[in-house]
Amino acid sequence: MSEVKVYAHRGASGYALENTWNAFIKACELGVGIELDAQITKDGVVIVYHDDNLRRLTGVNAEIETLAYEDIKQLRIGKKWVRKLQQHEIPLAYEVFQWAKKKNIPLNVELKESFAKNLKGPQILAAMLEGMSDVHLSSFNGQLLKKMKQLMPDTEMAWIIKKKNQVTALHDMEWIDSIHLHKRFIGKPLYREILKQNKKVRLYGMIGTESLMDRLHPQLVGIITNYPDQVKRKMMSTLTR
Repeated sequence: MSEVKVYAHRGASGYALENTWNAFIKACELGVGIELDAQITKDGVVIVYHDDNLRRLTGVNAEIETLAYEDIKQLRIGKKWVRKLQQHEIPLAYEVFQWAKKKNIPLNVELKESFAKNLKGPQILAAMLEGMSDVHLSSFNGQLLKKMKQLMPDTEMAWIIKKKNQVTALHDMEWIDSIHLHKRFIGKPLYREILKQNKKVRLYGMIGTESLMDRLHPQLVGIITNYPDQVKRKMMSTLTR
């Protein structure tokens, strides 16, 4: 249990708007790693934003991959009725990476589909992450992770999976180092099949009140959560029993 790292999902998104500087600073204050989402614009600028489409948090119905950064940088994000008041901007990934490096904050960078559609995207991201030590990449796209492994052979690649047939495919995916999985699969056949692969596992969707945290598997190396302080408290209480 003491070796399980906690990562704040999209920053400490249980306490601040996801993937914003407020969420990242809160995660830093809580002393945990940060999971964030990386997208790339049409002209090759890497930003931190979860959805492929900007609509949910900006009101602009457009795919990020189709826009230049100039079209995005002035947008404010947030819930519909308060985004103009809060003035949250979409962060530049490079600035977040450099800040995390100075603060020694572990990063889980999830690559979104815009990277799979930009021929230079993997090279751009690899150059940005050069010299960073405690970072791993994750994605639902296993082939995108293969490209990143070729560029960054010493960096851990984590495949986010949802289906049993994906586990079968792992036999031919030597570039995959670890698996990310939602907590709802704990105790189910998919989870048991993953454990047989003898790969590291991180769980997401945890909030810190789950009874399953009393019996975490030794292959578990990380928990990704909106509420990192609650998860840390639960882990400490388990260790002191």
